[in-house]
This record gives sequence, C-alpha cells and structure tokens, in this order.
Amino acid sequence: MNSRLRITLYVIAVYLALLGIVFLFAPGVMETVMQAKLADAALNMLYGQVVLTFAYVAYMAAQTGESHLSRAVLALTAGHVVILGYQLFTGMQGFPQAGPPLIINLIFTVLQFLFR
Repeated sequence: MNSRLRITLYVIAVYLALLGIVFLFAPGVMETVMQAKLADAALNMLYGQVVLTFAYVAYMAAQTGESHLSRAVLALTAGHVVILGYQLFTGMQGFPQAGPPLIINLIFTVLQFLFR
C-alpha cells in the first residue's frame, strides 16, 4: 500500500470516528449539522456504533496495509455516494442534508481509486 492511500485511510478513519462519536454522544448536534430531525434515539446509537466500527476498519487498513480492509472502506464510501446521490436527485433529501456528505464521500472514493 502506498503512503497516499494510507494517509487517505487515516483521514477517513478520523472523519468516521468523529461522526460516530457525535451520533453516539451528541445526537442533538448531529440534528443541527444535518438540518434534519433524528427520530429514533436507539437507532442513532446503533448507527454511531456502526460508524465507529468502520472507523476502526479504516484505521486497521491503514495500519496493516491489508487490501481486503481497504476495499471494505472503498465500498463504504462508494455506497454512501450512491445512496446520498439518489436521495439528493430524487428529492428525498435537500442539499443541506445530503450535499456535504455526498461531496466528502465522493472525494474519499476518488482518492481511494487514484491511490490504489
């Protein structure tokens, strides 16, 4: 694994860890950032835990250079691009809700492809 991909994976790990921590411990902040009501507190905690798990996977991929793990992170970011793009273009979510995470995940996906 080259150093550019390793750095990208570390950045993704930090981004996902911050998101997971905020979902887990400060869902009100997440509502403000996303400009959307988070209806289910139990589901928010579960989502926070899942995001933290993927942060750990990205960290492990960067640490070990394991290609299977880095592909899992690529699948995560690419999947977010597809789902958020769908939500944005069908009107399910507005740009304030779907746009920023779409752009961030698109950048992460492109960087992972370029540095592979």
